[in-house]
Amino acid sequence: MISVDSRDREILSHLHRTGGADVQALCDVLGVTRTAVRQRISRLEGSGLIEAALQGQTRGRPRHFYRVTAEGLHSLGENYRQLAVVFWEAITGLQDEVVRNLLLRRIRDVLAERFRRQLTEGGSMDERLDQLASEMKSNGFNIESHHFGGLRILRETSCPFPMLADVDESICQVEREVLEQVLGAPVQVRSRCRDGHGCCEFEVLSGPLAVLATGCSGN
Repeated sequence: MISVDSRDREILSHLHRTGGADVQALCDVLGVTRTAVRQRISRLEGSGLIEAALQGQTRGRPRHFYRVTAEGLHSLGENYRQLAVVFWEAITGLQDEVVRNLLLRRIRDVLAERFRRQLTEGGSMDERLDQLASEMKSNGFNIESHHFGGLRILRETSCPFPMLADVDESICQVEREVLEQVLGAPVQVRSRCRDGHGCCEFEVLSGPLAVLATGCSGN
């Protein structure tokens, strides 16, 4: 999904509030040119956040009338990111270590199952690595897979949880353990955006996967 800025949100909010509008109405609201509005409309429509319908007129050609889609309404609620930070702070700030680790393990297991069920059973590790990268990419992760000479790497060109990572590094451990569960192999962190590197990089190791029974306290 595209990044929605304040102008995009203004368009989406207006379309939602009014039930839809044409280009000229949006020009009047935003105080910008038709060209500028059309550029944003094209981008939002291409990302599925708005949709166009033809509206007949008594004179002239039918005009395009734009409405917010269900996906667009979802993007308007992006303040959930702040809510996620609040939840993460609440979980990682728990003094009861047993309860804290239980919650972190539950998050890990749910995320792992979400990706694992999309992978083909019985494939090679390289195939599973590529499938996982593809599935994560379709879920908004900027990730790529590499395998050559026995080296298997998952590389995220940007942190998928930057706001949570700023709060507490446990999210990095959760993500590593998710990858381990999905791939069924040990994974080690080679670099993290959180530490100032240009990417988050995970290496899939050979050997049996140890049972993940403890909490997320380190990398």
